[in-house]
Amino acid sequence: MRSILYGSTAAALSLMSMFVVACASTDQSESKEEAVNIKVSEKFATTFFKLAAKKPDSNIVISPYSVSTALSMAYNGAGGKTKSEMQSVLDYSGLRDEAVNQQNSSLYKSLMHVNPISELTVANAMFANRNFVFNKSFMDNNQKYYGAKLETLDFADLTTVSKINNWVKDNTKTKIPSILDKAAPDAILYLVNAVYFKGVWLDEFKKDETQATEFKVGNGKEKTVEMMNRSAKMSYFAGNNFQAVMLPYKDKRLQMCIFLPDKKSNITAFINNLTSENWKEWNNSFRKEEGHLGLPRFKVEYKTELSEVLKAAGMPCAFEDNCADFKKMIEQNAMISRVLHKTYLEVNEKGTEAAAATAIEMSVTSAPMNPKPPFEMVCDRPFVVAIRDEKTDAILFVGAIVEPPAAD
Repeated sequence: MRSILYGSTAAALSLMSMFVVACASTDQSESKEEAVNIKVSEKFATTFFKLAAKKPDSNIVISPYSVSTALSMAYNGAGGKTKSEMQSVLDYSGLRDEAVNQQNSSLYKSLMHVNPISELTVANAMFANRNFVFNKSFMDNNQKYYGAKLETLDFADLTTVSKINNWVKDNTKTKIPSILDKAAPDAILYLVNAVYFKGVWLDEFKKDETQATEFKVGNGKEKTVEMMNRSAKMSYFAGNNFQAVMLPYKDKRLQMCIFLPDKKSNITAFINNLTSENWKEWNNSFRKEEGHLGLPRFKVEYKTELSEVLKAAGMPCAFEDNCADFKKMIEQNAMISRVLHKTYLEVNEKGTEAAAATAIEMSVTSAPMNPKPPFEMVCDRPFVVAIRDEKTDAILFVGAIVEPPAAD
C-alpha cells in the first residue's frame, strides 16, 4: 500500500487551506458562464498563493476566493490604469464589467447550492463614511451582484470599528472576532468579505488510530504532533516530486486536496511549480487507490496585510495616490490603503472548520475625512491676481495689488 506521511508544516497547512473550497467538484449542470468563472478563480488563486507563500517558513492560510471577491467589489469603482492592472491580476481581461459581475454572482450562487450537510456561507458588506457621497451605480452593482450590505457610519465614532468587527465575527461564526484594529483617519469606505465553512469528512478518521508522531519542521528539527491515520481506498496520485490525495466531505462536492513534496524535494519547489494549468491537470489525475494517509491534526489562525503581495502581482497603481483612479466609486481622489486578511483553519478526525475575512480600506488622497467648514478669504492685505485661459493655460494678465484705490 502507498503511504503518505507529512514532512513539512507548511505543506500540511498552507496547501490544504488554499484549496479547501477551490477543490470543489464541477457540477455537470453548471452553465458555461459558471465554468468560465471557476477557471478565472483558479488562475488568481494559484498566482496569489505563489506570491503570498514565497518562502513558507511558517504556517500560511489564505482564502483566494475571499480576497478576489473583495477586490472585485473595488473593481466596480476602478478606471484607467488602475482598472487595467486589476483586470489583469484578477484575470478579467476581455470581459465586460457586467460579465465580471454576473460571473461572480453565478459562482456565489453555485457555492450556495452545496449540500447543506456542509455549512458554507459567504457575506459581503460596504461600510461607508457618512461624510462622503459615493457613485450610485457603484453601490448598486455591489448590492445587486454581491449581495453587499450597505451601512453608512460616522468614522469618527469609536464604535465604528466595533460594528465592522462584529459583522465579521457574526459572519464567521466567531472564528474571526475582528478584522480592524482602527479606522484610518482618511478612510472613506471598507469593502468586506467573510467566508465560513464547516464540513464533515465523508469517511471520518478513527480517533483511536491517532498517534503521537514526530514531524519534521525544517532545519533538521522535529516536533511531536497528533497524527491522524487512515488506511483505505482514497483518491490519490503521484506527481512529479510529490504525492497528492483528495478527501471528500459528506456533501460529496467539496473536497480537501493535500499535496506532499517528496523527501528529495521541498515545499518551495512545489509552490514554484504551481500554476492554474498544473492545478487543472493534477485535479484530473486522481484515481482510487488503496493506501495509508497520515495527516496531522491542527488549528491555525493567520493574519496578514496584502498590499505588497498585490502590488507584486501587478496592480501597484491602486495603492498609489498619484496613480489610483476610483472615479467610478467617488468623485474625490481615492486609493486602496490597506487589504487586511485573516483566516482560521482547523482539521481533525471529524472534519474541517475554516473561516476567512478580507477588508479593503479605501482612503481619500486629496480630501480630509470630515468636510471643511465654508472658507473665509478676505483680501485686506497685498495680493496677487492673474487672468488665465483655462483651455490653453495661457496667463493673459498677472499683477500684484499692494494698494487698492481708496473708497469714495
